Amino acid sequence: MKSEVKKIYDAHVAFELEQFDKKHVKANIKEETEAIFKWLEKVKLKDIAYAEKIKSFLERNVKHYELSDDQRDYGKDLAKHIHNYAKQSKHTVSDYLSEERYKEISDRIIAQKEWRDEIIEGIVQNPLYGEIIADTLYDGIKAFATQSGPSNETVGGSLFNLGKGILGAALSGVSDTIDRNIKKFIAENLSKTLKQSEQHLKDRFSDAKLRSSSKSIWSKIEDFRISGVAKKIKFEDIEGSLEISEKVIKDLLQNAAIKELSDLVIDHFFEYCNEKTIAELLKENGITQEKVIHEVEEFSIPVIEKANKDGFLKQRIEARLNKFYKTL
Repeated sequence: MKSEVKKIYDAHVAFELEQFDKKHVKANIKEETEAIFKWLEKVKLKDIAYAEKIKSFLERNVKHYELSDDQRDYGKDLAKHIHNYAKQSKHTVSDYLSEERYKEISDRIIAQKEWRDEIIEGIVQNPLYGEIIADTLYDGIKAFATQSGPSNETVGGSLFNLGKGILGAALSGVSDTIDRNIKKFIAENLSKTLKQSEQHLKDRFSDAKLRSSSKSIWSKIEDFRISGVAKKIKFEDIEGSLEISEKVIKDLLQNAAIKELSDLVIDHFFEYCNEKTIAELLKENGITQEKVIHEVEEFSIPVIEKANKDGFLKQRIEARLNKFYKTL
């Protein structure tokens, strides 16, 4: 590089470096941000992005994403740290969830009567539920029949209660008859019993009773200490849950149905916003010039100061300008 060119080069490097000192950096951030926002008022979403581009990004970087061993180790250590903190916490449920928000959530859930009735009907119609009801009826009726007849005040009753004992064997036919009659009764009345059970459940979970229960639940949990819950949870169980959660998330990311839903959301977003400018989209999402300037200052200035102190900033400026000045 010629000496006269070198002088200009050194002066240019010094000027560029000066733009990053405390005296100038904030003014430059403000100037550049305002210029960018003004430009973005003319740039529409469709000018710089489209649905397939976002889908390709997700396919490349999200679908087959794998946590590294270091990330897993950090996640477990963080979970252990939070668990230990929770065990010592003096906070209660009401410190995290206000009564007003709790009421809003419970009211929303209680309002879903149609959905609630469908769940109850599904439970009652499940064969397993029918078996449970039948078994419960059988055990209850059998216990009643055994205790109340034949009369416990008679010799026969005493023998009957001996069951399969030596004397009770003589009355095994009585027990068999009771069994047959009970099973017959249950078979003939199970359908009616299930319908009654369904109605009882709907009555039990009526809007009025659920609201009453909701108030009762809040009064019991609002002052409940988080530490009380945390102490009952073993970290080994948390660790196991983390491993399962990772597998579940991985399965979901590679699931065809999830991809279909993701594509639907992305396509809708671009159909809805294609004609909007980037500035409009930023404003709709609460991102203003003032916020950007403030946050850029907060996060970039410490980085710039460190890069300047280490000499890295000067090295990069020199490397960039050197390419041009070597051509002179």
